[in-house]
Amino acid sequence: MKSNVNIRKMVIWLFVIAVVSFTIAIIAFFSTENYMVSFRDRNNFEGNSIDDVRTFDVDQLKEIYIHSVSSDVSVFSTEEEDIKIHFYGRSTLKSEKALPKLITNLEGRKLKIEIEYPKVIFSNTNVVLDVYIPQDYKESIIIDTVSADVDISNLDIDNFQCKTVSGDLRIKSLGSDNLTLKTTSGEVNIMDFTGNLKADSVSGDIDAGYRIFDNNVDVKTISGKVEIDLPQNAEFYLKTNTVSG
Repeated sequence: MKSNVNIRKMVIWLFVIAVVSFTIAIIAFFSTENYMVSFRDRNNFEGNSIDDVRTFDVDQLKEIYIHSVSSDVSVFSTEEEDIKIHFYGRSTLKSEKALPKLITNLEGRKLKIEIEYPKVIFSNTNVVLDVYIPQDYKESIIIDTVSADVDISNLDIDNFQCKTVSGDLRIKSLGSDNLTLKTTSGEVNIMDFTGNLKADSVSGDIDAGYRIFDNNVDVKTISGKVEIDLPQNAEFYLKTNTVSG
């Protein structure tokens, strides 16, 4: 009997410790800069617009890296001499600390472009990242996104890499010596393309159309289908291997 009482006391103490620890963790979370905005404060929901424009000299740059979560990304060609980055949209939250922010860093010859989200809930945010690339830039672009669509148009780049999770990828009028794609749970649509293509896809279809074809194509898919549209005069060797698609 005494043993049962001791076990019962131990369980009660463990429960109390767990509740206290959870309460302390919640208080600490609210005390940081990455805080949760109270849904009881109506002033927080009057809304706030976001409009951030930045430019960078393209000279000497060897790589442009773009990372985005929950913000759609579009990359365009421009006749301007500088790279232009435009992050814009609107959030239902009024507090500046609750808004997503554009983060840009120059690390040697690499330009990093990222979107940073605070830890908030009950937020309805609709923001977009547009990046304009000068026509003279030919080096390397790397894009990494989660829960965001990506649009690429009218570019001529030596090396282009794109990794997407839970988002569609649309490419139009792209010339690239090496185009490398890795997608999960998203559709890939490529139109008017020239260059080598290497793609890995899980749970998504790939549809690629070539403008001129004298290249290598290496595509791997799981639970998806692949369609490659080639010019009538194209000559090629075909080897296929697919799983559930």
